[in-house]
Amino acid sequence: MAAETTTYRTLPSRVTGWTILIATSGLAVAIGMMEAASGNNPITPAAFLAVVAAVVWIVLLRPAVRVSDDRVQMSNLVTDIEVPYSRLKAAEHQWALEIIDNAGTKHSSWAIPVRRELRPRRDIDSYAEATTKGKTAEGNNAEVISGRVQQMVQRWKLAGGHAEPGLGVSPTWSWTAIVPLAAAVAFLVVVLLLG
Repeated sequence: MAAETTTYRTLPSRVTGWTILIATSGLAVAIGMMEAASGNNPITPAAFLAVVAAVVWIVLLRPAVRVSDDRVQMSNLVTDIEVPYSRLKAAEHQWALEIIDNAGTKHSSWAIPVRRELRPRRDIDSYAEATTKGKTAEGNNAEVISGRVQQMVQRWKLAGGHAEPGLGVSPTWSWTAIVPLAAAVAFLVVVLLLG
């Protein structure tokens, strides 16, 4: 049986990220056409906006948490963390989804923050609170994903998984974040140097 992986990201970051990327692309074309019409280099605006697109990729679109049958993977801004369940001590949620490895190191996720209430909840227990009318789906927040990670760890243990006490994990640099940013900055520098 193949390992099933579920990827979690927040909807607002995806919507905002894709909106900015589409707007940036349109802006690059429009400004490039205006620059070409005035006799300037039409590539310069695209080079500046390529850096913006790379930052949007790193901050809004790339971060994710992937939960599979035997591990949790967190893609943060420029680092990736892979925690096998054998090295996972706990899944918590103080400010964001936090994975604690067996060495006691806490790894926080950029992609999954805790739920924030836009308005204070009332303390009054009413009939409306007991029904599903007006309620939305639970969404991807740290409380929900932490619970799902704990469920997967329990399934892993029931299937015969064994912990590796005292062993931790280390974050690794993510080339899928560093390379696009470096390429965009290099493109901008070349365009500015060549005029």
